[in-house]
Amino acid sequence: MGLFDLTPTQCLTCSEAFDKKNKEQVMSWYVVVREQEKKVNLYCPDCWQKAINILEGYKKSLDAKNEKR
Repeated sequence: MGLFDLTPTQCLTCSEAFDKKNKEQVMSWYVVVREQEKKVNLYCPDCWQKAINILEGYKKSLDAKNEKR
């Protein structure tokens, strides 16, 4: 909570505006806090889902490579 003041006003990836007073946005956006760096990253739901999809695709690719060995 000490870094709450550092919460950005837009998505780090796509720059979509974030309104701290909008309950729907507050409940659906993703916040990643890096305490040691004193940095707060904010991601909209669309960008968060795209990142998850990329990671899942990468994992499937690695799994397929490992199965061939």
